[in-house]
Amino acid sequence: MRPTLRNIIIVVLIAAIVVTFHIVRRNATMRGLECSVSTDGAATLLSPNDVDSLILSGFPNLLTTDIKDLDKKAVVHYLQQHPYVDEAIAHITTGGKMTVQVRQHKPVVRMFYQGNEFYISRKGTCLPLSEKHYCHLLVGNSQGKEPRLLHPTALNLSDTANHHQPLSLMKIWTLASFLHDNPKYGNIFDQVFIDSTGDLILVPKLGDLTVNIGDTSLLVQKFNNLWSFFDQGISRVGWDTYSSISLKYRGQVVCTKRQ
Repeated sequence: MRPTLRNIIIVVLIAAIVVTFHIVRRNATMRGLECSVSTDGAATLLSPNDVDSLILSGFPNLLTTDIKDLDKKAVVHYLQQHPYVDEAIAHITTGGKMTVQVRQHKPVVRMFYQGNEFYISRKGTCLPLSEKHYCHLLVGNSQGKEPRLLHPTALNLSDTANHHQPLSLMKIWTLASFLHDNPKYGNIFDQVFIDSTGDLILVPKLGDLTVNIGDTSLLVQKFNNLWSFFDQGISRVGWDTYSSISLKYRGQVVCTKRQ
């Protein structure tokens, strides 16, 4: 047999095997579901088991469906309607298993606002509390008076087209996002609130004092100044020496000694 003819036969056989495998695979039944969740270091809102249960509740016949009849886009679309899901991707492996990868939203603060309790994510979406997972997050609240929200968890604070976003939530989201992105500072505090004058006030985990941030301008400079003061001041005299620290004035760290 001439080499050229032999090569043609080999190519034809391989193509036939591939086509046959594809036909058999498409007519095969699903052989399992495997889910994974990426939190990118944020507090957990969804586990792989939660995603598995969510998919099977929306598609109860999924595991008995032929692969050719499976609508991956429908599964992804269904998952993306969930408030905790930022992105979702679905694949079918050569073995007939569906793998689903989910990236959840990153909660940065747990808000108590107008009698409501919810999370705000790094992207500015307001999320309902998790019934299964407790998140150790910065806790936020506001003493300011603003128009009452009917559906706070429907808010997206990053929506620049909405010119009526609650100012207090915008301030707390901006500060909480900064602290999330800079854990060197964020790990120090466990509470943030807006006082009656509209200033942002942080409460450290250690000591009985408050830190007045003022507004959300110049946050890098303010926290660099605060960190220098912690290194040079509080580390020498102790956390109980001062009742409050103010960073609201440009380039200054103003301390009030405890009576």
